[in-house]
Amino acid sequence: MTSQTSNHVSEHSISYYGWTVTAMAFLANMIGFGIVYAYGVFMVALASELGWSRSTLSGAFSFYAIFHTVLAFFAGRFVDKYGPRIILAIGGACIGLSMVLMCFANSILELYIFYGGIFSVGIAAVYTPAVTTVSHWFNEKRGLALGLNAAGVGAGSMIFSPLSGWLISSFGWRKSYMILGIIAWIAYIPIVKFIKQMPMESEEEESKTKQETAIPIKGLSLSEASKTGTFWGFCMAWMMIVLALWSIIVHIVPMASDRGLSLVTAGSLAGLIGASSIIGRISAGFLSDRFGRKNVVITAFLLQLLPTIWLFYLTQPWMLFIFAIFFGFSTGSWAGVLPAFPADYFGNRATGAILGFVIVFAGIGVGIGPYLSGVMFDKYGSYNMMILLCIAANIAALVSSFFIRPVMGVNK
Repeated sequence: MTSQTSNHVSEHSISYYGWTVTAMAFLANMIGFGIVYAYGVFMVALASELGWSRSTLSGAFSFYAIFHTVLAFFAGRFVDKYGPRIILAIGGACIGLSMVLMCFANSILELYIFYGGIFSVGIAAVYTPAVTTVSHWFNEKRGLALGLNAAGVGAGSMIFSPLSGWLISSFGWRKSYMILGIIAWIAYIPIVKFIKQMPMESEEEESKTKQETAIPIKGLSLSEASKTGTFWGFCMAWMMIVLALWSIIVHIVPMASDRGLSLVTAGSLAGLIGASSIIGRISAGFLSDRFGRKNVVITAFLLQLLPTIWLFYLTQPWMLFIFAIFFGFSTGSWAGVLPAFPADYFGNRATGAILGFVIVFAGIGVGIGPYLSGVMFDKYGSYNMMILLCIAANIAALVSSFFIRPVMGVNK
């Protein structure tokens, strides 16, 4: 069935309002996760000026990752009940506030409160509501729409990582945080204004206009979904693959700096990962509508494993940039598709709650990976143990993905 709004505009039409919602979700993710990806750039400056170890700085990021995913679970439930606007407004306000406060940080406690705490609230109120809202607006084009939405994450990295490197080199890290905060506050004004929930039909309307109105609410509740192997396979696959991803994302700039790249150039390396991921996110979303989400995800997991292994052998700066292209494309390919799984496999009855719960597991992976990587670097003075950790996690994600099987007979 083709999704339509009350004025019967098809989701295949460019004038369909779901595409406006997708554009706003793209912008929300670009700002929020652009700042997330830039953390590794700031980590180099913070370690240099304040003398904090990489495990301490990675710990703040890990605290953010775990705390924001716990909050994301509640954000998913709230957006199912109240719609996305108020949640995204809170998110934008907290992201801007956390960045402004970070420019005054002088202690580890302040770092954990401003970044690990307030910033966590902001990101929790952005990603799950944006993904859930876009997912509700589409049926046949869901994969493409979510791929475009997820491309905002890659665009954020492409823009904010090199931008942060330039800002820090030009103005220092404190003023740079202030600038990012102001950008966030301004950007979320149009986002909150134009994003809105898909109008769901009542049971009476559904019986009368089933073939030509909005998508009816159907599917499993969170409790029902949690009793399936597919649900837990999905949780474990996402947790392991993001552990492998974010260990590298957080430490790629310090790693590149250790290998002789300037802060601006290292930031550009992180930006290249983001730029490549945009291609992966959009193309994988498009392909998943035709060849199946699970097939695309398994292929993407395999593609991510190869450049991760190659990290052992990178001895020249140009090799890091080749790595960034392939790594970014592969990670973008699964990141643009995984958020469609809850609606595909469990229906749209509790998409936000299910996605929010799964993201808690993802947050555990994001939290564990970068912190362990920092601890291992402080102990061994090398990132080789981190690379082994990422390879093992990547393989575990592949194994877990095979437990994701059809539940409702509506899977793509």
